[in-house]
Amino acid sequence: MRHLLASSILAAFFMAGPAVAGGDCGGACYKRVHHPPVYGTVAETVEIRPARTVARHVPPVYGSTHETVVIRPAQHVQRVIPAQYHTVAETVMVAPARKVWQVTRDGWGREIGCWVTVPAQYATQHRQVMVSPERVVYDTIPAVHGTRERTVLVRPGYVSHETIPGEYATRHRHVQVSPGYSGWQRLH
Repeated sequence: MRHLLASSILAAFFMAGPAVAGGDCGGACYKRVHHPPVYGTVAETVEIRPARTVARHVPPVYGSTHETVVIRPAQHVQRVIPAQYHTVAETVMVAPARKVWQVTRDGWGREIGCWVTVPAQYATQHRQVMVSPERVVYDTIPAVHGTRERTVLVRPGYVSHETIPGEYATRHRHVQVSPGYSGWQRLH
């Protein structure tokens, strides 16, 4: 904008005619001026590294545990118990009571016949009787147990995401605050 203003002033000056050096111009007088450009330092924040997300793999955690296992299972074994016998003695009648004709002689030599009762005759007889029949029983052999160590998962692995913020810095740079000017300036 200043550059346009200076150009307008210069054009007006050159159209008005030459000025007389060191004397009365007969109108407005101008002097030649030269202003160098002005520079300054500007501080600005710039992004050095953008924000980013980093994935971090966390491995699973394993532990060990002890557990009871069956080495040999329980077994049922069949066993036969034979029949049990016992000998018993019992009295049995060998001959029943009966009447028999019996002839005897008395003290004078006479024959006397009479019916005589013969008591029943008994004898002891032994025989075996079954006390308990043959049977099958099952014996249980208990299981055999042991301990073993086993690896178990305590905590599963996972992926965590961490956001790392961006990094910023202040940068100083030189900028032109105002442009230089070279031209004519009216005297007061």
